[in-house]
Amino acid sequence: MRQPNKQLFFTVLVLLGFSHVQGQSAGGQNLTFSPYSNFGIGEWLGTNQVQCGSNLHTRSGAYSYTMHNPATLGNLYYTTFDVGGSFKGAKIQAGDQTQTFQGGGLGYLNLGFRTYNYYHRRAMLDSGSKQKRIKSTRYGINSAVSLQPLTTVGYQYTFRDSTPFINRTTHAGYGGVNMVELANAFRFGQHVSLGYSIARVFGQLNDQSIFSVPDSNDLNLLEDIKSVNVHGFQQKVGIMTFFKLDSTYHTFGASAQFFSGMTGEQLRLTRTMDLVGSQVYVVDTVINALSPRTALSLPNSFGAGYLFQYRQRWSVALDYRKQVWGSLDPMFFDAGRRYTDRTDYGFTFTLNPNDFKHPSHKKMRWPVRVGGVLSETQYSFTKPNGLGSNRIIQQRAFVGVGVPLVRRYYDNTVLSSVVHLQLDYVQRGLATDGLAKEQFINLTLGLQLGDIWFQRRKFD
Repeated sequence: MRQPNKQLFFTVLVLLGFSHVQGQSAGGQNLTFSPYSNFGIGEWLGTNQVQCGSNLHTRSGAYSYTMHNPATLGNLYYTTFDVGGSFKGAKIQAGDQTQTFQGGGLGYLNLGFRTYNYYHRRAMLDSGSKQKRIKSTRYGINSAVSLQPLTTVGYQYTFRDSTPFINRTTHAGYGGVNMVELANAFRFGQHVSLGYSIARVFGQLNDQSIFSVPDSNDLNLLEDIKSVNVHGFQQKVGIMTFFKLDSTYHTFGASAQFFSGMTGEQLRLTRTMDLVGSQVYVVDTVINALSPRTALSLPNSFGAGYLFQYRQRWSVALDYRKQVWGSLDPMFFDAGRRYTDRTDYGFTFTLNPNDFKHPSHKKMRWPVRVGGVLSETQYSFTKPNGLGSNRIIQQRAFVGVGVPLVRRYYDNTVLSSVVHLQLDYVQRGLATDGLAKEQFINLTLGLQLGDIWFQRRKFD
């Protein structure tokens, strides 16, 4: 008799508890340092497992799925725990000024597992060998719980002016929006999976502005702090179809993402201060107000992808994704800024795409992936002469490798875990027309840990 493994439920509880801690410290991660994260709810991360590359809709296997298409959970066979983190170095150029940045943090925490499985078996007669064989068709429900950052905020810049008197204004931002997601996939036979997920969205966006005027004896300061708490829900639906044709495998996938019940409330604190020597004295509190909870809208998105695989040797994945920013109502804390729709085009080539040891191989082969993403972002700025606009384009190239760790159980079951490393180069923006050009180097480490749960154990 199979009995539920208590470790699974304990891990889920720890994961949800950790998400609560993350919600209380939304500004704890140092994921970006970009002036473009000053707009809206911050820089959109598009979080996905590192082993997927730019594959958003069709990566699916015994241990693998993507966080953008819940239907890819349909092929999951083993309990899989994924955790990833990254280190980022950046160079930001605006005009004749250059800044550098180093940071990083947690990328994602996922736990995928089988919830229900049913095998329909029927006897068939092989016309060639005249032998009776049993054909097995799998139906099932697989699930995943994940914690992931949705957006991140991190910027700091200063304006200096001498008219009508010497003054300086410094802007700094931090925080971001996270979500806890429960995803389910429903597998119907050998060729079709449908998926649905629901997520709780939460986070805090912080902006601090300091206006300073030097005096003969001290420094006069005006500090304005705005904190926006964001709450709401996200839902995803997805579909995936897959079939084998001779020595090739073909997978098609599509998904859509929706936000609902999104609200925000802003706490604003404005006060005047004096800096005398090394002491700061608060002179007066001008504003200390909490705005009523206000509805806000986030961009819905949709996309599709195709994966071609030749035997167990290599695969090519093509992906398209569109975020509908253009029709959004202006966010109440974003000064009525308008955006344009974002489009992402992805390409991933993978050598040895399997996430398990194939029976015909003595050892599991190392997966190697290369690819790129071209993004027409949601940011568009009017040129200084008022004629036309500058669309911010983002280009990303990556190369990654997986180091397999294979172990064998008493019943000859082979389980695979993989340590993934990936190096990304990202370029975004322009260094002209008052804009910023950014260059990022990301080093990402991901652990894909496989196990068997809900299985009959051996007792002596």
